[in-house]
Amino acid sequence: MNLKETTMFNEKLENVFYNYYNRIDLFSNENKELKSLLNKFLKERFVERILFTVMVETNIDSLSNKSILILGLSHDLASFFLKLGAKPENITVADISSQALEEAQKSISKQLNFSKLDFDRLAFDDNTFDIMVCFNYLSNIPPDNMINNLVNELYRILKPGGLTFISFTNEIASRDDLQLSGVMRTFRPEEALSFCSKFNLINLLQFFPNNFSLFSLNNNEHIFPKRIGIIEDIIIEKNDRYAESLLLLTK
Repeated sequence: MNLKETTMFNEKLENVFYNYYNRIDLFSNENKELKSLLNKFLKERFVERILFTVMVETNIDSLSNKSILILGLSHDLASFFLKLGAKPENITVADISSQALEEAQKSISKQLNFSKLDFDRLAFDDNTFDIMVCFNYLSNIPPDNMINNLVNELYRILKPGGLTFISFTNEIASRDDLQLSGVMRTFRPEEALSFCSKFNLINLLQFFPNNFSLFSLNNNEHIFPKRIGIIEDIIIEKNDRYAESLLLLTK
């Protein structure tokens, strides 16, 4: 693509992400139904428990001197890292959508760093971050070449020995699941791994027993991990379901 085509495409992609955040009610101040709040609570607690367990098991005893990149706004991860002792000036929240970043700055600590993304070249030096989190971001980027560029850039800016968490909506998800989660595409696990071939894959399940259950409210609502090397979390809320896979990567 020439410069004009790239600019137009990036503008479209900005709208894609902003519309996605609106679909998942990220910026809504309206009172939500209990079901919606419960689903959000379970999802965020799942993510936080995975992150916390991995940091403990990899001997990260303090976040006060760690530089952290949060890619995308689908989870309130900044609050989680701040609770664990990260300094706000060491946390960067990045997104391709300028509108989304403006909204985020209203609701998240203004002491954090906010960065507008350019997928071709991220505005960070080599070996900048100790921890990077990219949840459900790839599932909203249609072209494979843009995903390749983004993942290669993530590899460039990760410090040697640093940790990267990448999640994606997997092939288990049905069309209804996609409507529920709001994302645009799914990945086969081996397809997602191919994008991340520069990284070293850490087997997440070494940190969890095979029968590890993160939540179990009743027989119809549960979250559990499975599959060696990848954690798939399936949230079942009555007849609604969507599935995600989580990769833990290092450099």
